[in-house]
Amino acid sequence: MWNGDGTVEVNGFRVFYSEVDCVRRIFERHPETALNVRPKNQMVKNAYMNNILDLIDIICLAPQELTEEELRDAENTLLDLEEVGFKLDWLKTKLEELCVKKKKMDERGARMRELDGMIVEQRQVLWALETQLKNEENEAVSDSARLGFEDVV
Repeated sequence: MWNGDGTVEVNGFRVFYSEVDCVRRIFERHPETALNVRPKNQMVKNAYMNNILDLIDIICLAPQELTEEELRDAENTLLDLEEVGFKLDWLKTKLEELCVKKKKMDERGARMRELDGMIVEQRQVLWALETQLKNEENEAVSDSARLGFEDVV
């Protein structure tokens, strides 16, 4: 139902026209989402739905685009929504998956930095060995050279 303020009512929530498809899809795929939520204040309901849409936007980001603090805030927002009656297991699962990916990426990044450091160290060792080898070769050439008449006399 179209309202004069640029919003549309979807399952008792007023959302902007640009969000209608997203909100409808949420209720089509997860009809249980707001069954236990009964706030009478429309502004509160709108705020709840905006929080859900914000969480979805966060979950759609790549793990490297998020900080640990942003993920904690998202988890806290999700818990707050569940406390007022939203059934968001589907969203919680996706957020947990994102947190696991973020943790793996952070661990992988640390391991890659560690390996890179080891490679740098090994290159330095190899360079030192190559320098020693060249010195030995130069000395070997010098030691194996024939002496000339002038060298002897």
